[in-house]
Amino acid sequence: MNLRLLIWDWNGTIIEDADLCLAIENELLRERNMPEITRAWYLAHFSFPIRRYYEMMGYTFERESFEAVSEIFMERYRKRFMHCPLRSGVTDVLREARRRGIRQTLLSVTQQDDLVEQVRALGAEEYFSEILGQVDILGTSKLDRAKDYMARMGIDPADALFIGDTDHDAEAAKAVGCRCALLEGGHQSREVLLRCGVPVYASAEALSNVLFD
Repeated sequence: MNLRLLIWDWNGTIIEDADLCLAIENELLRERNMPEITRAWYLAHFSFPIRRYYEMMGYTFERESFEAVSEIFMERYRKRFMHCPLRSGVTDVLREARRRGIRQTLLSVTQQDDLVEQVRALGAEEYFSEILGQVDILGTSKLDRAKDYMARMGIDPADALFIGDTDHDAEAAKAVGCRCALLEGGHQSREVLLRCGVPVYASAEALSNVLFD
């Protein structure tokens, strides 16, 4: 595989935070006397934009805004993300790609300042030439950011690979014309990922074997 650029997602792809997100979401649901969700439901329904996913959980945003709920979620996430480990095997992939001179960029729906803080706190900053987050905490889309980045870099999309854990990552890769690889064990189930029509790997180690074989 000829590679000049790896574009990495963050949440669920590098940091194992799906269980934390599920725990916080169920806290918010309990506080609003709404039914909690199971892990299986979460993996089957989590999606972007986040507002639509919240509406599937039962939020109507009649008494409080989506923005207000998002801020409460992020306040709790900021206090607890340090308890989340980096995904097993991912550091080895990052290190090997760097050794081979492959450029690596982080592209996330996380707000920019939060993203930089998380990456630095968990010791992953050294691997990325750029860390690209969003202007707000609302989890809408990374498509425009991906398009702008690829246009600015001038790299042939055929020489780039987008690595993520959701169908939105596959959508972003398609939008810029690059290849995509999805990892199980993040924020969506294997069944959801297989519907994307791109390679799905059970682990970072399995992906590494393909990238660097």
